[in-house]
Amino acid sequence: MIEDMYNVLARINEIKGRFGLNKVASTPEVKAATQSFSDMVDNSSILLKKELNIDPDKPLSKGDIDKIVEYYASRNNVPASLVKSIIKAESDYNPEAISPKGAMGLMQLMPETVMSLGIENPFDPEQNIKGGIIFFKDLLNSYKGDYKLALAAYNSGKGNVDKYGGVPDFKETKDYVRKVIDYYVSDEGKIKK
Repeated sequence: MIEDMYNVLARINEIKGRFGLNKVASTPEVKAATQSFSDMVDNSSILLKKELNIDPDKPLSKGDIDKIVEYYASRNNVPASLVKSIIKAESDYNPEAISPKGAMGLMQLMPETVMSLGIENPFDPEQNIKGGIIFFKDLLNSYKGDYKLALAAYNSGKGNVDKYGGVPDFKETKDYVRKVIDYYVSDEGKIKK
């Protein structure tokens, strides 16, 4: 994918910059090749918003967030309506949400997950959604597509699901799994399409 190519090039340019190997930016091509990783992420975000008809100068609406979810969900073969249900249950579409345990953003990613995915800003909706979907897809793969187990692991950790051989007997986790599935199968808030 072109997005992956941009991410790789951006990382290469960031490393080159740390070692002073970037050329003086004299042409548009050289300027593009010497952008920092953050600039590259920002530019790719602007391009995505343009592709999805999202005004980059306005705050994101729920509809804009849904477009970003649909974009990344389709690329990762995860049901967009399930991801929207996770977002509804985790943050109620608040990109600035922080849990008492330190989870951040729309999909409530824990700091260690943010670091492992290379997310620079967990409060940026696009980065949070992209990372959250990749994380959830990995959990789905681990549990052979079993939504309940993947959701339980998303909430309480893979170690707990493996330890208990299924959804752990934690009230919070059971309630979470039930809540997400209820959102997923309902039309509440137009989550399911």
